[in-house]
Amino acid sequence: MSVENTNLSRNDLIIRYNVIGIVTNTVLSVFKIIIGTLSFAHAMILDGINGFSDVMSYVLAIVSSALNKRGGSKNLPMGYGRLEYLFSLATTILVMYVGFRSIFDAINAIRHPHEAPEYNMAIVIVALASFLLKSVYGFFLRKKGKELKSIAMVMSGTDSICDSFVSIAILLAMFIYKTTGADIEHYLCIVIALLIILTGIKMLRECMNKILGTRVDSEFKKQITNMIIAEKEVLNVANLVIHNYGENVYVGSVDIEVDPKMRAIRITELSRRIIGKAEELGLKLTSVGINASDYDNKQADQIYDQIIDKVIHFEGIERINSFSIDFRKKLISFYIVMDYAVKDKEEKKAEFLKQIQEMYPDFSIEIYTAVDL
Repeated sequence: MSVENTNLSRNDLIIRYNVIGIVTNTVLSVFKIIIGTLSFAHAMILDGINGFSDVMSYVLAIVSSALNKRGGSKNLPMGYGRLEYLFSLATTILVMYVGFRSIFDAINAIRHPHEAPEYNMAIVIVALASFLLKSVYGFFLRKKGKELKSIAMVMSGTDSICDSFVSIAILLAMFIYKTTGADIEHYLCIVIALLIILTGIKMLRECMNKILGTRVDSEFKKQITNMIIAEKEVLNVANLVIHNYGENVYVGSVDIEVDPKMRAIRITELSRRIIGKAEELGLKLTSVGINASDYDNKQADQIYDQIIDKVIHFEGIERINSFSIDFRKKLISFYIVMDYAVKDKEEKKAEFLKQIQEMYPDFSIEIYTAVDL
C-alpha cells in the first residue's frame, strides 16, 4: 500500500504501522522468553527482552504521531512535529542500551557459566520465525518510513533488521554446539551487540542532525524554486529560507527580483499567487520580499557580467543576486551567497568587496550576505 493511494493521514499510517510492530514484537518476545527459559538458552532470553525495548520505541512513535495530529496550540503554533525527532533519539538510546547491556550480560555469563543449553526444535522454530518476521517487517518499516519521511520509522526498521540477525546467531550457536559441543552463544551475543551499538551510533548521528537542524532536502527546495521562477514576472529567486518544524511541516520566506517598473497591484497579485502555490507543495511562506532589478540597461548588464566573472573565480562565494545599480547615486549593490564550508566568511566578504571596489573606484559598493537554507 503506497502513501498516495490511501485516505489515511501520515500520522494515521505511522500509528498503524507501529501497532503492527507492537503486536509482532510482543508475541515474539513472549515466546522467546518462555522457550529460552525452558531450554536455558540465555541468548534467546536476552533477545526476547530486547524485543520489549522495541515495543517501547513503537509506543513512543505512536504517542508522537497522536500528539502531532492535534496540530498547533497557543504556545506551540507549529505543532508537535519535532517531537518525533526527540522520540527517535529515545529509540536510539534504547538500542544502544540494549547493546551495552547484552555485552555486560554475556561477559558475566562467560565468567560464571550457567546450565548447558538444551537446544531443541522449538528454539529453531522461534528463531526462524523471529528472523523472517523481524527482517521482513524491518525492510517494510524502512520503506514506509522513507515514503512518509519519518526518521523514527526508518530507525525502528533498521533496528528490527539488526535484531533479526540475533536469531541467526542463535541458530549458528546451536549448530556449533550440536556438532562440536562448544557453547559459543555468549561470544556471538557480544559480536551482535557490537554491531547493534555501531548501528545505534549511526542512528544517534542522524537524530542529532535532525534536532540541531539540517538543510532542507535539495529536491524539495529545487521544486519550490522552479515553481517561483516559472512565474513570468519573476526575474530571479533569492534568499529562500525554509525551516523544518517536523517532517512535512515547512515554514519559510523568499525574496524575488522583479522589473522596477512593475506596479504594486501586480506585485501583490504575484506574491499571493506564489504563497498559494507554495502551500500546495507543502511550504507555508510567511513573506515574499521584493527586489527591483533592471537588466535592460546595457551598461548595467556589462558591469553585472564583469562581477559574475569575478564571482566564478573567487573561492568561497557561490553566486550573487538582487543586483542593482543607481547611476545617479553612483551605487552598486547586491547580495552574495557564500559557501557554508567557508569558515572566515567575513574576511572573504571583505576581500571580495575590496576587489569589486578596485574595479569600480567611482562607485560606492554595498554587499549584503544572503541567507540560503
